[in-house]
Amino acid sequence: MSAAVARLSKAQRTRRQILAAAELRFAAAGFEKTRLEDVAEDIGMVGSAILYHFPDKRDLYRAVLDELFSGLLAAVAQAASGSTPLGERIEAAVRAAVRAVAARPAIASIALREATSDDPELQERALPFLRLIGELFEEGARTGEIHPVRADPFHFISAVAGTILFYVAALPRFVPELPPDHLAPEQMQALERDAVVITQRLLGLTGPRPVR
Repeated sequence: MSAAVARLSKAQRTRRQILAAAELRFAAAGFEKTRLEDVAEDIGMVGSAILYHFPDKRDLYRAVLDELFSGLLAAVAQAASGSTPLGERIEAAVRAAVRAVAARPAIASIALREATSDDPELQERALPFLRLIGELFEEGARTGEIHPVRADPFHFISAVAGTILFYVAALPRFVPELPPDHLAPEQMQALERDAVVITQRLLGLTGPRPVR
Protein backbone atom coordinates (compact mmCIF):
# COMPACT_ATOMS: atom_id res chain seq x y z
CA MET A 1 0.00 0.00 0.00
CA SER A 2 1.41 3.41 -0.93
CA ALA A 3 2.01 6.08 1.70
CA ALA A 4 -0.70 8.25 0.14
CA VAL A 5 -3.29 5.49 0.38
CA ALA A 6 -2.17 4.64 3.92
CA ARG A 7 -2.87 8.22 4.98
CA LEU A 8 -6.49 8.04 3.79
CA SER A 9 -9.18 7.55 6.36
CA LYS A 10 -11.12 4.30 6.44
CA ALA A 11 -14.12 6.06 4.88
CA GLN A 12 -11.96 7.45 2.08
CA ARG A 13 -10.44 4.05 1.37
CA THR A 14 -13.89 2.48 1.29
CA ARG A 15 -15.12 5.15 -1.09
CA ARG A 16 -12.19 4.46 -3.41
CA GLN A 17 -12.96 0.74 -3.35
CA ILE A 18 -16.60 1.40 -4.18
CA LEU A 19 -15.69 3.67 -7.08
CA ALA A 20 -13.20 1.15 -8.49
CA ALA A 21 -15.73 -1.68 -8.33
CA ALA A 22 -18.53 0.47 -9.74
CA GLU A 23 -16.30 1.59 -12.61
CA LEU A 24 -15.89 -2.01 -13.73
CA ARG A 25 -19.58 -2.82 -13.28
CA PHE A 26 -20.82 0.24 -15.18
CA ALA A 27 -18.31 -0.43 -17.96
CA ALA A 28 -19.43 -4.04 -18.30
CA ALA A 29 -23.20 -3.73 -17.85
CA GLY A 30 -24.16 -0.06 -18.15
CA PHE A 31 -26.11 2.06 -15.72
CA GLU A 32 -29.48 0.34 -15.93
CA LYS A 33 -28.22 -3.21 -15.41
CA THR A 34 -25.71 -2.43 -12.68
CA ARG A 35 -27.00 -3.12 -9.17
CA LEU A 36 -25.61 -1.63 -6.00
CA GLU A 37 -25.75 -5.10 -4.46
CA ASP A 38 -23.34 -6.39 -7.12
CA VAL A 39 -20.92 -3.51 -6.56
CA ALA A 40 -21.01 -4.13 -2.82
CA GLU A 41 -20.48 -7.87 -3.25
CA ASP A 42 -17.38 -7.22 -5.35
CA ILE A 43 -15.67 -5.57 -2.40
CA GLY A 44 -17.18 -7.68 0.36
CA MET A 45 -19.75 -5.17 1.58
CA VAL A 46 -23.44 -5.35 2.34
CA GLY A 47 -25.39 -3.58 -0.41
CA SER A 48 -27.02 -1.08 1.90
CA ALA A 49 -23.61 0.00 3.24
CA ILE A 50 -22.89 1.77 -0.05
CA LEU A 51 -25.71 4.20 0.74
CA TYR A 52 -23.58 5.59 3.55
CA HIS A 53 -21.12 6.85 0.91
CA PHE A 54 -23.46 7.45 -2.04
CA PRO A 55 -27.19 8.29 -1.62
CA ASP A 56 -28.24 6.22 -4.63
CA LYS A 57 -27.00 4.55 -7.81
CA ARG A 58 -27.29 7.74 -9.84
CA ASP A 59 -25.00 9.57 -7.43
CA LEU A 60 -22.49 6.72 -7.62
CA TYR A 61 -22.64 6.79 -11.42
CA ARG A 62 -21.99 10.54 -11.46
CA ALA A 63 -18.99 10.07 -9.19
CA VAL A 64 -17.54 7.39 -11.48
CA LEU A 65 -18.05 9.56 -14.58
CA ASP A 66 -16.51 12.57 -12.84
CA GLU A 67 -13.41 10.59 -11.91
CA LEU A 68 -12.97 9.00 -15.33
CA PHE A 69 -13.63 11.98 -17.55
CA SER A 70 -12.08 14.69 -15.39
CA GLY A 71 -8.82 12.74 -15.47
CA LEU A 72 -9.04 12.33 -19.24
CA LEU A 73 -9.82 16.00 -19.75
CA ALA A 74 -6.94 17.10 -17.53
CA ALA A 75 -4.48 14.92 -19.49
CA VAL A 76 -5.71 16.16 -22.86
CA ALA A 77 -5.87 19.82 -21.83
CA GLN A 78 -2.38 19.77 -20.35
CA ALA A 79 -0.96 18.20 -23.52
CA ALA A 80 -2.73 20.79 -25.68
CA SER A 81 -1.33 23.73 -23.71
CA GLY A 82 2.01 25.43 -24.04
CA SER A 83 3.85 27.46 -26.66
CA THR A 84 4.86 24.75 -29.15
CA PRO A 85 3.29 24.80 -32.65
CA LEU A 86 -0.43 24.10 -32.64
CA GLY A 87 -0.16 20.94 -34.72
CA GLU A 88 2.31 19.45 -32.27
CA ARG A 89 0.08 20.32 -29.33
CA ILE A 90 -2.94 18.67 -30.91
CA GLU A 91 -0.89 15.57 -31.69
CA ALA A 92 0.29 15.53 -28.07
CA ALA A 93 -3.31 15.79 -26.92
CA VAL A 94 -4.26 12.79 -29.07
CA ARG A 95 -1.38 10.77 -27.64
CA ALA A 96 -2.45 11.75 -24.14
CA ALA A 97 -6.00 10.61 -24.89
CA VAL A 98 -4.82 7.20 -26.10
CA ARG A 99 -2.67 6.71 -23.02
CA ALA A 100 -5.43 7.79 -20.64
CA VAL A 101 -7.94 5.43 -22.22
CA ALA A 102 -5.38 2.61 -22.23
CA ALA A 103 -4.90 3.15 -18.50
CA ARG A 104 -8.66 3.28 -17.83
CA PRO A 105 -10.46 1.21 -20.53
CA ALA A 106 -13.74 1.84 -18.71
CA ILE A 107 -13.68 5.31 -20.31
CA ALA A 108 -14.13 3.74 -23.74
CA SER A 109 -16.64 1.12 -22.61
CA ILE A 110 -18.89 3.61 -20.84
CA ALA A 111 -18.61 6.22 -23.61
CA LEU A 112 -19.64 3.76 -26.32
CA ARG A 113 -22.29 2.10 -24.19
CA GLU A 114 -23.95 5.36 -23.28
CA ALA A 115 -23.45 7.13 -26.61
CA THR A 116 -26.78 5.88 -27.93
CA SER A 117 -28.73 6.55 -24.75
CA ASP A 118 -30.65 9.66 -23.77
CA ASP A 119 -28.82 9.92 -20.46
CA PRO A 120 -27.52 13.51 -20.18
CA GLU A 121 -24.71 12.58 -17.78
CA LEU A 122 -22.21 11.65 -20.49
CA GLN A 123 -23.28 14.51 -22.73
CA GLU A 124 -22.52 17.02 -19.98
CA ARG A 125 -19.04 15.59 -19.55
CA ALA A 126 -18.37 15.65 -23.28
CA LEU A 127 -18.93 19.41 -23.54
CA PRO A 128 -15.52 20.45 -22.14
CA PHE A 129 -13.79 18.28 -24.74
CA LEU A 130 -15.87 19.83 -27.52
CA ARG A 131 -15.05 23.33 -26.28
CA LEU A 132 -11.34 22.54 -26.06
CA ILE A 133 -11.11 21.21 -29.61
CA GLY A 134 -13.25 24.10 -30.85
CA GLU A 135 -10.82 26.58 -29.28
CA LEU A 136 -7.85 24.82 -30.88
CA PHE A 137 -9.52 24.96 -34.29
CA GLU A 138 -10.27 28.66 -33.79
CA GLU A 139 -6.61 29.24 -32.97
CA GLY A 140 -5.64 27.35 -36.11
CA ALA A 141 -7.98 29.48 -38.21
CA ARG A 142 -6.37 32.66 -36.83
CA THR A 143 -2.77 31.58 -37.18
CA GLY A 144 -3.00 29.36 -40.25
CA GLU A 145 -0.96 26.69 -38.47
CA ILE A 146 -3.33 23.91 -39.45
CA HIS A 147 -5.32 23.29 -42.61
CA PRO A 148 -8.06 20.86 -41.60
CA VAL A 149 -9.80 18.76 -44.21
CA ARG A 150 -13.01 20.10 -42.71
CA ALA A 151 -13.23 23.21 -40.58
CA ASP A 152 -15.83 21.56 -38.35
CA PRO A 153 -14.07 20.36 -35.16
CA PHE A 154 -16.82 17.79 -34.60
CA HIS A 155 -15.66 15.92 -37.70
CA PHE A 156 -12.16 15.75 -36.23
CA ILE A 157 -13.46 14.60 -32.83
CA SER A 158 -15.68 11.90 -34.30
CA ALA A 159 -12.86 10.50 -36.43
CA VAL A 160 -10.12 10.48 -33.79
CA ALA A 161 -12.22 9.67 -30.72
CA GLY A 162 -14.11 7.05 -32.71
CA THR A 163 -10.84 5.35 -33.66
CA ILE A 164 -9.62 5.22 -30.06
CA LEU A 165 -12.88 4.25 -28.37
CA PHE A 166 -13.87 1.64 -30.94
CA TYR A 167 -10.50 -0.10 -30.82
CA VAL A 168 -10.38 -0.25 -27.04
CA ALA A 169 -13.99 -1.17 -26.27
CA ALA A 170 -15.66 -2.64 -29.33
CA LEU A 171 -13.17 -4.17 -31.75
CA PRO A 172 -12.82 -7.51 -29.89
CA ARG A 173 -16.51 -8.18 -30.53
CA PHE A 174 -16.01 -7.87 -34.28
CA VAL A 175 -12.55 -9.34 -34.72
CA PRO A 176 -12.10 -12.52 -32.68
CA GLU A 177 -8.61 -12.96 -34.19
CA LEU A 178 -7.25 -10.02 -32.21
CA PRO A 179 -4.21 -10.71 -30.03
CA PRO A 180 -5.13 -12.21 -26.64
CA ASP A 181 -4.42 -8.86 -25.00
CA HIS A 182 -5.28 -6.15 -27.50
CA LEU A 183 -4.56 -3.54 -24.82
CA ALA A 184 -0.97 -4.66 -24.31
CA PRO A 185 1.59 -1.81 -24.43
CA GLU A 186 2.83 -2.63 -27.92
CA GLN A 187 -0.74 -2.72 -29.25
CA MET A 188 -1.58 0.60 -27.65
CA GLN A 189 1.60 2.14 -29.03
CA ALA A 190 0.46 1.08 -32.50
CA LEU A 191 -2.95 2.63 -31.85
CA GLU A 192 -1.24 5.83 -30.72
CA ARG A 193 0.77 5.98 -33.94
CA ASP A 194 -2.34 5.37 -36.03
CA ALA A 195 -4.30 8.06 -34.18
CA VAL A 196 -1.50 10.59 -34.72
CA VAL A 197 -1.32 9.79 -38.45
CA ILE A 198 -5.09 10.26 -38.72
CA THR A 199 -4.71 13.56 -36.85
CA GLN A 200 -1.98 14.77 -39.20
CA ARG A 201 -4.06 14.01 -42.26
CA LEU A 202 -7.24 15.54 -40.88
CA LEU A 203 -5.38 18.72 -39.93
CA GLY A 204 -3.46 18.99 -43.19
CA LEU A 205 -0.10 18.93 -41.43
CA THR A 206 2.81 18.71 -43.84
CA GLY A 207 5.16 15.80 -43.47
CA PRO A 208 4.87 13.12 -40.81
CA ARG A 209 6.36 14.07 -37.48
CA PRO A 210 8.19 11.46 -35.43
CA VAL A 211 5.79 9.96 -32.90
CA ARG A 212 7.28 10.25 -29.45
